[in-house]
Amino acid sequence: MTMERSCWPETGGRIVGPPKTEPQSFGANGSEQRKPPGLDSSGEASLETVQGAQSTQEAEQSVLAHLELLERDTELATLQSLVASGEAGGLLLAIEGPPGIGKTALMAEAKSRGDGAGMQVLGARGSELERSFSFGVVRQLFEPLLASLPSEERAELLSGAAALAEPLFDPEQLVAETSTDSSLATLHGLYWLAANLAARGPLLLAIDDLHWTDLPSLRWLAYLLPRMEGLGLSVVVGLRPAEVGEEPGLIDQIVSDPLATVIRPAPLSTEAAARFLRETLSPAADDAFCAACEEETGGNPLLLRELVHAIAVEGLVPVEANVPRLRELEARAGSRAVSLRLSRLQPEATTLAQAVAILGDDTDPRQAAELAGLDEQAASEAVEALVRVDVLRSQQPLAFVHPLIRAAVYESLTALDRGRGHERAADLLARAGAEPERVAAQLLRSPPSGSSEVVTTLREAARRAGTRGASESAVAYLRRALDEPPVDTERAEVLVELGSAEIRVSGEAAVEHLQAARELTEDPIRRAEIALMLGRQLYLLRGEESDAVLTEALADLGDADAELERLLQAGLITNDMFAPALHRHALELLEQVRRRPADATLGEKILLSLLAHYDARSGRPAGEVAPLARRALADGTLVREDASGTAFIPPVIALAMADLDEALLIFEDALGEARRRGSTLAFAAAKVFRLPVLIWRGDLGEAEAEAREALALGQAWGPTARFYGHATAFLADALMEQGKLDDATAALASIAFRESRLDSERVLFLRDSSARLRILRGDLAGGAEQLLEAGRRFDDVGSRNPAFIAWRSPAALALLHLGRQNEARGLAAEEVELARTWGAPRALAAALRVAGLVQAGPRGLALLEEAVQTVRDSPAKLEHAKARTEFGAALRRANRRADARQQLGRAVELATICGAASLAAHAERELLATGARPRRVALSGVASLTPSERRVAEMTAEGPTNREIAQALFVTQRTVEVHLTSIYRKLAISSRSQLAAALAEPAQA
Repeated sequence: MTMERSCWPETGGRIVGPPKTEPQSFGANGSEQRKPPGLDSSGEASLETVQGAQSTQEAEQSVLAHLELLERDTELATLQSLVASGEAGGLLLAIEGPPGIGKTALMAEAKSRGDGAGMQVLGARGSELERSFSFGVVRQLFEPLLASLPSEERAELLSGAAALAEPLFDPEQLVAETSTDSSLATLHGLYWLAANLAARGPLLLAIDDLHWTDLPSLRWLAYLLPRMEGLGLSVVVGLRPAEVGEEPGLIDQIVSDPLATVIRPAPLSTEAAARFLRETLSPAADDAFCAACEEETGGNPLLLRELVHAIAVEGLVPVEANVPRLRELEARAGSRAVSLRLSRLQPEATTLAQAVAILGDDTDPRQAAELAGLDEQAASEAVEALVRVDVLRSQQPLAFVHPLIRAAVYESLTALDRGRGHERAADLLARAGAEPERVAAQLLRSPPSGSSEVVTTLREAARRAGTRGASESAVAYLRRALDEPPVDTERAEVLVELGSAEIRVSGEAAVEHLQAARELTEDPIRRAEIALMLGRQLYLLRGEESDAVLTEALADLGDADAELERLLQAGLITNDMFAPALHRHALELLEQVRRRPADATLGEKILLSLLAHYDARSGRPAGEVAPLARRALADGTLVREDASGTAFIPPVIALAMADLDEALLIFEDALGEARRRGSTLAFAAAKVFRLPVLIWRGDLGEAEAEAREALALGQAWGPTARFYGHATAFLADALMEQGKLDDATAALASIAFRESRLDSERVLFLRDSSARLRILRGDLAGGAEQLLEAGRRFDDVGSRNPAFIAWRSPAALALLHLGRQNEARGLAAEEVELARTWGAPRALAAALRVAGLVQAGPRGLALLEEAVQTVRDSPAKLEHAKARTEFGAALRRANRRADARQQLGRAVELATICGAASLAAHAERELLATGARPRRVALSGVASLTPSERRVAEMTAEGPTNREIAQALFVTQRTVEVHLTSIYRKLAISSRSQLAAALAEPAQA
């Protein structure tokens, strides 16, 4: 259907109450003797009314818009502060309240004031119908602007890292995408798109109905907020607090952000309600009538407005004598009032309103007309009538004046009519070339029909949603595809796709659907591939079942696919390695790898990496393990080709346990690869498992910040996010080393690890961290017993190397203070022996330090001195500080004060560089006890740089701008600036040109 735009009404702003009329005469019964406003004697819109609708609305717009803001002075002052922030930006304002309280009016005012202040204002609105449409709200914000720009300006806005978001706005690029997860790249690209816009001038993003916003858009907003500092960007959102949206936890995270201000408009007072009535209904409305209207509506502006509509239609005189009739009218307000309004119009108007309700807000009027079966002229007249009676907004595209009005129209349809309407809408959109996800939003609400085209559309929509990181949407589309249902030959693959998507959403559902897919599949190779996915998911839930699935798959596969066989074996080893009952089976498989240690394929490298990791944990010499780990990591295959982004972790941890600097370089490569792919899972994995390396090196502040970032990723991506337990344990460790015991307690309390599988590696670190915290908080006996029990569990799965988890030394110190010297000496001596076998400095120095404290006397002093000599040239600054502190304290007790001062002065400096406040304070107290006056420690030199600072310094020295560095590292420009300020201070330089020379200076030992 072809329609000229001129045929569609373009009236002014909407009316908050019925049109004002000339004074009316009333009958003796108190009813107004007149026909409904805007209608002739036949009930149809008069020609005069149609022609005068625009002038009538424009004449009343300013007065009625003002009435929508009655008693909102405080809220308006807050809006003004937001707008006045201008180029400073960095603010979020949340307008929270029940339906009809006036959130949208305040949102409109914020946008109007932003426009008036010269801000660029972009708006969007969440939709109940399209919550499954991934990045729908984000696209509402940016798509119209990008579409309106000349190609040069569009290219400029999407330049640099913002180009990562371009596929969202380019259907051709979307079609070309693979099924891999690029969600992180999309979030980062959208951030830089917003940053590029803000660089052109202050930017205001306005999002109404946040509670109906699609989950990927919510994730982007959560990603944006902590990165807004320094941008000329502010955000205003409207939401219902009591409405349960797709992800209430994420909405809570957004509105509780430190940058957020929440305002909650109150109901109108009796005085404000009276003013509203007198200005929209009759100046003669008496006090008792006005007070009764306020009481009936609870001061809710929308309900009050709907009541005014009902009063006007009934012609009720606003006097006290008619108060008893208000309750009846109030009951007819809302959905019944909307139905009454529609019943007084031509049937075509109702049909068009229902079509818009089916299609959702921001509907193309031509598509609404086609769905309603109306020609151009009839549809135009219907829109005019619906605007006049305050059902549709006057602007195009078509939308209801309020979600409650849309709900009333939608609910007037029977369930059968709604289903058929969505089915026809899906067909209409598909024929018009709409994106599969927009078609799928309609199909979700339509009845199954056994259509292969529907299944194809839903699968494509799921693929796109999954690529964008919207796993929940993908799951919804694929579950609906199963209901269609697919043909028998297609069902197994739909189940595989569904199970794969559900891995991020519901583990148990993923298992159910992958099992069903496997049962339907006959090809042994495909069955094995499905078994591998199923086994990995069962590993997270029920290890014994995972073992059975993978073992059966290996037997069924035979010699059909050697590489797949290796991947299944790797799955079995990973599954069994940390389960005591299955541990022996893992060792048998690892011995097969040891006998044939090939490294040509990805599968062979994964097997080799698991062997290196096991050998490192079990305590074979580092000199034997490191070459194995390097072979597995050679040529970067594990980093580049493993889809999960996690296969490189076991061997790189082995290298880190050996105190080798190359471990951090490999983590940097992995983070770079994760950024390139845009994979949230790979990024989180690299972030989390780099944490212990940072802690071992003494970069405690950076470890804390990185752990919190990793946990924020887990929170944004739901409770099923991987590595949450690891990140929590490592955060607690970083906090404990900094002396922040209350924060560490809060961190560990946030995860119920006791309910996890106790034989799983996911609680090894949690159990150890919890026990050490108990000791630090004074529960020596409880902490020691917990460590001893944990130690037995660690030994059961071959984790004997103290470089991995050193449980013996803290248990020995606790036992020593409890007077159990013999047990303490035994544990300390055992750890020294294990650490000497491993041969790396950090673990050995820690074991020697504790053994020295347990032994005391000359023998203890010798062990402490050996600890210092062992660690002094290693990158383990934290253990270096601990060793010097205890050696210096022992020297002081031996009355060797001059020697003690030398050790303790360096200990204070090292502990301060690490951010280990408690350790620094302990060393300083010991130094004071020697009679020395501690000098203020200045963090300086290359050795004082954190890994992130070192990375930024090296990149800056090569020449790129701060903005280019920020885009490459997936951080904000402000973060780079903060790093450079710290770098310049530590290196005692004042410009970028001095960096290269300063970085070349040798570090102090």
